[in-house]
Amino acid sequence: MLPVYFISHGGPTFADKGNAGSEVGAWDTVRKLGPKILSSRPYYVICISAHWETANEVLVSSNEGENPLVYDFYNFPCKYYETKFHTLGSPAFAKEIVKTLQDKGIPAAVESRGLDHGVWTPLRVAFGNPDVQDTNRLDLEIPLIQVSLPPSPKILDSYRLGEALYDLRAKNVAIICSGMSVHNLQDLHRAMINSSEPLPYVEPFNSWLTNTLTRGNGLSGLQKLETDPQLNRLYRAAHPTPEHFLPLAVALGAARAGKCEVLHTAATYSLGWNIYKFI
Repeated sequence: MLPVYFISHGGPTFADKGNAGSEVGAWDTVRKLGPKILSSRPYYVICISAHWETANEVLVSSNEGENPLVYDFYNFPCKYYETKFHTLGSPAFAKEIVKTLQDKGIPAAVESRGLDHGVWTPLRVAFGNPDVQDTNRLDLEIPLIQVSLPPSPKILDSYRLGEALYDLRAKNVAIICSGMSVHNLQDLHRAMINSSEPLPYVEPFNSWLTNTLTRGNGLSGLQKLETDPQLNRLYRAAHPTPEHFLPLAVALGAARAGKCEVLHTAATYSLGWNIYKFI
């Protein structure tokens, strides 16, 4: 059975390895994942990104032909709005995902939607050629389907979404969850101006997260972020809003709280760049 991956994706600048908005170790780690995933010959790739939140149900991208891209970021250099990542959608596979979720009691529907930068930026590093703005060819030759986060900020609901996707993983479908181990944009400008060191909450949260996952505490461990007052303060500092954390809960669920391996850990400014593999 294919592993499940949680990757920290940064902004569109992540694809530029030497950019201040990227992180070299995370870039190198993601770059190695693409060939590893493809060597297992998955039927298609599912990606859950922090940047698709919904109000009522889980949505699944359904595009005939090439997936369009969503340039869901602002005030970046023009080249990032001209970058391409050529992949195929699949209405048939999208319907399979929806049925799988519905059979597990999760309301779901298809929607024609492009891939946001939480998908195409890191997967361009993993599967494409990040040195070229447009390869003018397919960067990934198997379909790529994006699945939204559930319409809930609760860790349990994202975990249950992942659990429901487990059945597809068992059919040799690759699952990649894309967020950040720490994501506090409110503090980012201040952090970049005042210090080259990460802010005081970044490394403690990264360490707590890794210890919790690698010691097999799984869902109950993550839920302490919501119930333990001290941990909740750390969680709110690391994630003022939960959307970049919740893909990690999806990954854990898709692995049925399986063994966690740390592939990379790093902290910059108000950001955490941990990357995990679940088996």
